[in-house]
Amino acid sequence: MPVKEIFVLATRNVYRNMKFVILFWGINAAGALILSLPIYYILSDNLNYSMLGQKLLNEYDFSWLIQLKFLYEKNIGQFPYLLYGLTGIYLLVQNFLVGGLLAVFHNPQKNHMVDFFYGGVKYWLRFTRVLLIILLMFFLVFELYGYLGDLINAYYSGVENELGDFLTRSFRYVLLIFFIGVLTIISDYTKVSLVINDNTEVFKELLQILKFTSVNFYKIFTVFFIVALIGAAGVVVYNLLGFIIPSKPYYYLILLFVLRQMLIIFRLLIKMLFYSTEILLYKDLTAQVVKVKPEEKEVEV
Repeated sequence: MPVKEIFVLATRNVYRNMKFVILFWGINAAGALILSLPIYYILSDNLNYSMLGQKLLNEYDFSWLIQLKFLYEKNIGQFPYLLYGLTGIYLLVQNFLVGGLLAVFHNPQKNHMVDFFYGGVKYWLRFTRVLLIILLMFFLVFELYGYLGDLINAYYSGVENELGDFLTRSFRYVLLIFFIGVLTIISDYTKVSLVINDNTEVFKELLQILKFTSVNFYKIFTVFFIVALIGAAGVVVYNLLGFIIPSKPYYYLILLFVLRQMLIIFRLLIKMLFYSTEILLYKDLTAQVVKVKPEEKEVEV
């Protein structure tokens, strides 16, 4: 199947399932609300009965920030633990949502909310196992990234070669991005394989996907890279608009908030496009080729 056809079919599949975007957005909004409530409490407690709140609408005051940090030092120190906990819960919830989404993409005729939640429940445990394996791989990649940084520091510590240092560090960073992309591809296609083959043996499917991606790496990476570029283009447009729109007076913040929500919805659509293209591509590349023997016909004279 040509890449163009994959994108056409995948886009249609995403369009037919736009209703799930509302669910995804709602869950993301709930997580953001839970995370922002402690900060809101601190700010309201500090500024509700202070004239400084009106002043901060027009200009920023660094002395106020230092004072706030000193007054609520214990509260702020608990934020990282809250962030870690919510990140873990977020990843588990995302596994549930991805399971439902892939179930719907695998059987487009069954795209009701009941089918979505059934798929989420069915594949959640399998995807959680995949998540743990991939997190371990990410840990090893970042450890390797750190060791490479130490080697670069040790090599260039006594050498005055700024260009070589810059190029080496740039290559190290590009290599990190590449490995992150490869691990993401392996994670996604393992989930796709578990859904399509309806297999419970996660490690076996992971090994099969490693072989599958190595054989079809060019086409898989090309489709993945194009979708990633579309997502990056949306982020660039958002940043340009955010730079153009002024932050004062404060009611422009409402416009920036709406723009931010549009970016979140766009990212959710890109995420759906990733899985839609992956499930189509996996089906296409693993489809069995049936050889048809030509039938011999008798010719009447």
